[in-house]
Amino acid sequence: MKQKGAPLAQFLTRQLTGLFLLALALLAFTFALGHPETLVFDESHYVPAARALLDLSENTNPEHPLFAKEMIALGIWLFGDNAFGWRILGAVVSALGVYACFQMAIKLFRSLPLAILTALLITLSITYTVQARTAMLDTYAYPLFAISAAWLMASSSRHVPKAIAIFCLLVGGVFLGLAAASKWIVGIYAFIALSGLVLARFFETMARRRPLLQVLFGRDFRSWPDISLFGCAMIFGLTSLMVYFSTFLPLLFVAQDPLSLPELLTFQFDMLDRQTLPLAENSYESEWWEWPLMLEPIWYHFESIDHGGHEAIFYVGNVVVYWGGLVAVVFVLLQGLRRQNGVAIAVSLSFLSAWLIYVILPKQIGFFFYYHGCGMLLCFAIASAISLLPHGRLRSGLTALAGLGAIGVFVYFLPVVYALEMPRDQWLSYIWLEGWT
Repeated sequence: MKQKGAPLAQFLTRQLTGLFLLALALLAFTFALGHPETLVFDESHYVPAARALLDLSENTNPEHPLFAKEMIALGIWLFGDNAFGWRILGAVVSALGVYACFQMAIKLFRSLPLAILTALLITLSITYTVQARTAMLDTYAYPLFAISAAWLMASSSRHVPKAIAIFCLLVGGVFLGLAAASKWIVGIYAFIALSGLVLARFFETMARRRPLLQVLFGRDFRSWPDISLFGCAMIFGLTSLMVYFSTFLPLLFVAQDPLSLPELLTFQFDMLDRQTLPLAENSYESEWWEWPLMLEPIWYHFESIDHGGHEAIFYVGNVVVYWGGLVAVVFVLLQGLRRQNGVAIAVSLSFLSAWLIYVILPKQIGFFFYYHGCGMLLCFAIASAISLLPHGRLRSGLTALAGLGAIGVFVYFLPVVYALEMPRDQWLSYIWLEGWT
C-alpha cells in the first residue's frame, strides 16, 4: 500500500511546489507594478500601439506581430490606461512561464531540488523579473514559448495515452502560435528545436537499425511512441500556424489601411522588410559577442527625484546566473559529450544555438535584451551541471550555494529592479563594469 501511494504523494508534492513557485514569481513580478507611472524604455512604442489596436484606429507598429500588443490592449481594457494596466498581463504570463520551466526541469533532471533551483534562478536572474514588469514584446514571447515547450515535452512521454498526447500537442501548438505572434525570434527557436528533435530521432533510428523513413514516419520510439514524428509536427505546427495568423484578424477592421484576408500573408513579408532595415545608432546597442559577458546592459529607466535622489530600472543579469551559467554550459557540454548524456547535450546546445543564431540573422543592430531567452537557458545549464554530480554533500552544497548566491545578488540590486528611491550616488554602486553606465 505504501508503494502504491508513493507516486501519488510525489506527484502532489511536485504540483504544490510548482504552485508555490508560481505564487512567489507572481508576487515578485506584481509588487508595486504601477511604479513608475510613466512609460518605461520600449513601452513608449508598444503601449501607444496597443491603444491604437484597442480603438481599431491603425497599426502603429507594423514591423512586429500583434499578440503582445493585443495583450497590453486587453490589460488596458480590463484595468485602465495606466501603468498597472499596461503591465499586469505580462507579469501573469511571465509567472506562468516560470511554472512551465519548473515542470520541464522536473522531467529533465528528475530532481525536485534542481527543478526548484531552475525556477528560482529564472525569477532571481534580474533580467526576467525586470522584463516581466515591462510592457514589451519579449515579456510575452519567451514565457509563452516556455509554456509551449512544457506542453510539447508532456506529450512525448511513453506513459501518456495517445489521446492525451494529441491534446498536449494541440495546446502546445496554441502557445507556440501566440509566442511567435508576439515576437518572431520564437519561431526561429522553434525551428531549431524541431531540427534537434529530428536529429535525435535520426540517431535513435540508426542505433536500432531501422529504415531511414522511420525517422519521420516510424512509431514505438522512446518519445511519442504512438505518433510518428511527422504526425507530431503536423499537429503541433499546423495548430501554431492557425493560431499565429488568427492574431492578425484585427487588422481587417482598423480604420486606417485595413487589410484583406489575402493581404495578411503579404503583410508578413512587409514585416520582414521593416525588421531588416538599417536602424539609427543609439547608446544602448550592443553586439552578440558582448551579451554573455554583460558588457552592455541597459538602463530601462533613470529619473531624478526630490532631494537629489534617483530611481532607476536596470536590465542586467544576476552574475550568479549569467557568469556562473557560462561555466556551467562549458561543463555540461563537455561532460554530456563524454558521457553521451542526451539531456546535458540538449541543454548546452539549446543555449549555444539560441545565442549564436544572432550571428547569421539579418538584424542591423542588436541589444542585450535579445539575449533574454539565453538567460533563461543558463538557469537550466546550472541545474544540469549540478545534476551530473553524484548525490552527496557536494551536489547539495552547490545547489544551496547557487540559490543563496542568486538571492544575495538579487537583494543587492533590488532598488534598480523595482525603481525604489535611492540616495543621490547609490546607483553608482551597481556599475561593476565600464559598459554598465
